[in-house]
Amino acid sequence: PADRLRVAAPGAPDLTLVDLPGLARVATEGQARDVPELTRRLAISYAAAPASLLLVVVACNADLATADALRLAAEADPDGSRTVGVLTKPDLMDPGTESGVE
Repeated sequence: PADRLRVAAPGAPDLTLVDLPGLARVATEGQARDVPELTRRLAISYAAAPASLLLVVVACNADLATADALRLAAEADPDGSRTVGVLTKPDLMDPGTESGVE
């Protein structure tokens, strides 16, 4: 069964949360070879909708300059008005690199 969260407030809009799979770079054993293209097309189909809010989750130890999810969000939402970035796994950062994260 799906997890459910109910939030109610007067005048609040109805929202639907869609948790998409991560963007695959390569297919692993047992997956179709086109999995990277399929996950990218799926993400683009949701991100392109003007009513979509984009929650982009990236691990702190990832190279933000090359993060596919951030690039996709920037293409779909160039001014960033629909995008919220979330950095996870700060415990995996190399010591001293936190000063470079803004």
